[in-house]
Amino acid sequence: MALEARTTQIGIDGRWSLEELSDATKDYVQLYGFAYSLIPDLPSARRGEVDYIYGKFPWRGGYSTVNFFNQLFHKIPPRLRPEVQRIQYASPGFIELSEVLIVAGTVAAIVGTVCKSIRTVHDLYRSIQKASVEHKLSKINLTQEELKLKKQQIEFCEESSKKLAKAIGLTEAQERLIDEKVRGNPVMKLKILLSVFRRVEPLARKQAEGKLRVTGKKKRKI
Repeated sequence: MALEARTTQIGIDGRWSLEELSDATKDYVQLYGFAYSLIPDLPSARRGEVDYIYGKFPWRGGYSTVNFFNQLFHKIPPRLRPEVQRIQYASPGFIELSEVLIVAGTVAAIVGTVCKSIRTVHDLYRSIQKASVEHKLSKINLTQEELKLKKQQIEFCEESSKKLAKAIGLTEAQERLIDEKVRGNPVMKLKILLSVFRRVEPLARKQAEGKLRVTGKKKRKI
């Protein structure tokens, strides 16, 4: 499938500070890079580069998280990255973008799913984070070729990943793709999903407040 950019719109409403807009667009861009990595039929060379990024970080702190999303985004060909075409600041207003519909649709689906049950998903995230500390997952260096994981750690990561993937609206096919990219590493998968949620939640809250509307849909012709 040839990937092409199309014109879409993100709805905005109410008053926005420059800082709010900056934070929202940063989260959107990072989610866009993640969603792009889940396209099932990427060109083989591009897919190889994306898969390499999934496995290169130790996931022991913020360095891994920030660089993971930034590097995924920068593997997207420039012509397929979100580009602002027009902004109308009104009630309601919009940000008109040029972007790949399948990628924008994935972002919209994730944000929309979390928006419908923010408190429930947030509580799930907090409980998993707390249990991750108890299972001492932060001390594991995921770049080691042979991981010595306890049975309880493996079971916790697999169960938690399943719950979190469903809670943020990933399809079974998308979850299988992640499994392939992390090469069955349950700790890596869980840490990636937790970091995805941290980028989804602020956008979902803005959408729940009515200040933002991420649709992922092609702009209608007038």
